Amino acid sequence: MNHLCPVCNGLAGLYAGCPDCGRSMEDAGRLYDYYGDYSPYMPIDESKLSNGLPDRQQHLCVHVAWCPSCRREQRLAIPEWTAADLQTGLFS
Repeated sequence: MNHLCPVCNGLAGLYAGCPDCGRSMEDAGRLYDYYGDYSPYMPIDESKLSNGLPDRQQHLCVHVAWCPSCRREQRLAIPEWTAADLQTGLFS
């Protein structure tokens, strides 16, 4: 079954409060895009095979969030959606 990240595909926003200062964090993109020069062009599932995270098995897309106020960075695991989620409107 195919899964997609709602944040990467513009279907949902990334909303998280900074654990240090409480202000809104901003999406800095997928964690996989920071692996190297060509990593944004690699297939997503290929990137997930070697990162040591359970994101492939649990259908998660790991994003980097950062706080423009205090400059804290944090990883956030975004649950991926299926075609059935899109058709029924059951988004978590």
